[in-house]
Amino acid sequence: MKKKPEIKKGGKSLLRKYRLIILDESSFEEKFSLMLSRFNVFLGFGTTVVILIVGTILLVAYSSLKEYIPGYASTELRRSAINLNFKTDSLVRHIRFQENFINRIQLVLNGELDYDTLGDEKIDEVSLGNNSTIASLSPSDEELVLRTKLSENERLAKTSTTLDADFQVPLKGTLILKQNIARRRFGIVIQSASGQEVLSLKEGTVLSVEGTPSLGYSISVQHKNGALSRYSTLSSSNKKPGDYIKRGGALGLLMEAPEDKIPEGHFEYWLNGESLDLQKLLGL
Repeated sequence: MKKKPEIKKGGKSLLRKYRLIILDESSFEEKFSLMLSRFNVFLGFGTTVVILIVGTILLVAYSSLKEYIPGYASTELRRSAINLNFKTDSLVRHIRFQENFINRIQLVLNGELDYDTLGDEKIDEVSLGNNSTIASLSPSDEELVLRTKLSENERLAKTSTTLDADFQVPLKGTLILKQNIARRRFGIVIQSASGQEVLSLKEGTVLSVEGTPSLGYSISVQHKNGALSRYSTLSSSNKKPGDYIKRGGALGLLMEAPEDKIPEGHFEYWLNGESLDLQKLLGL
């Protein structure tokens, strides 16, 4: 009877040695040789994979690359969320105070209270529900300063801007563009002939002269009470910064326009940071 071939155990096959030899193709000279086994190959490959995985995890965890992971919130975003949370809490408390204030006014209007005690200085604390008091509804120092500034701005906004006899029309011509604050267009545009004199709206001091002969000059004049006027598209300037100019004094000449166009002058008048409508001031 034939003997059955012996079955080699798996452990011995993993430890069996193999030689890896690198030869020169032309001379068959041995350049490099290495003794390997299946177990060494698996161990080396597995170790390399583990090192790559661990290295990738550490690189992502301890560097800014983690912010590129979809769904991961950056540190700046978290800080903004915390700040917004604080602001939301403050707004909720403020809204609660306002609701309590309105509820008390409704009680007064419905006749459930004989008189409104909100303005009584002798009553320091009146329960409004939710542990709110009149003292907590009183305006803070910052709010009082803000109210004062708003009142001052409203007063300046209501300042009359009708025709002023002290204003001089800066250029003889036709008004073609009016002021439009909504479209960020300040001042007016007047068409006239090239070489016409540009006159000062009021007396004042030349603040600046900017521009070039090819692109045109722009002159700013400082007036009394914080007023400022600006004259653009001048071909030349008769004044220098620091010069005094009277009402109607010549600042320069209107610049020539390109072919098939009419020369235009652009004029602005500012008072306390607000652009006033020259059309109304000049009665155009």
